[in-house]
Amino acid sequence: MSRDGIVEPIPLNVKTGKSGIGHEALLKRKAEEKLESYRRKIHMKKEVEERAAEQFRMRLKNKQDEMKLEGDLRRSQRACQQLDTQKNIQVPREAWYWLRLEEETEEEEEEEKEQDEDEYKSEDLSVLEKLQILTSYLREEHLYCIWCGTAYEDKEDLSSNCPGPTSADHD
Repeated sequence: MSRDGIVEPIPLNVKTGKSGIGHEALLKRKAEEKLESYRRKIHMKKEVEERAAEQFRMRLKNKQDEMKLEGDLRRSQRACQQLDTQKNIQVPREAWYWLRLEEETEEEEEEEKEQDEDEYKSEDLSVLEKLQILTSYLREEHLYCIWCGTAYEDKEDLSSNCPGPTSADHD
């Protein structure tokens, strides 16, 4: 006798339900599929929430950037009006170069509406474009940098002592 066989008898599994053979494997597979589906939904929900949070942060940053540009433009307009007035310039080169007075009369508004149609309107320009144009004007006409807050002696003084024509150049 070689005694290579099994020592314990094969266990007997008694089924209590009325389901057939393989039904438990089917239930197990369905439970795993349901769990995997739940995990996918949770993962997708998390991705959607992360994307929404990122979009919110971007909108907030864009709003802050826009507000900063508008503030820089107002500062530039005030500086332009002050510097132009010091040079006895009574009318700005473009209407939007100076801050508008709240008490502006209806007649002045009508005159602006009747301006030459060939001229581009300030409404066509973005805040950034207006800021760039006004910054160039201040640098060329008045040798003034809004971000340095300095009026320079001459173009050489401006180019050697001012980091550049944009806010980013001054960071």
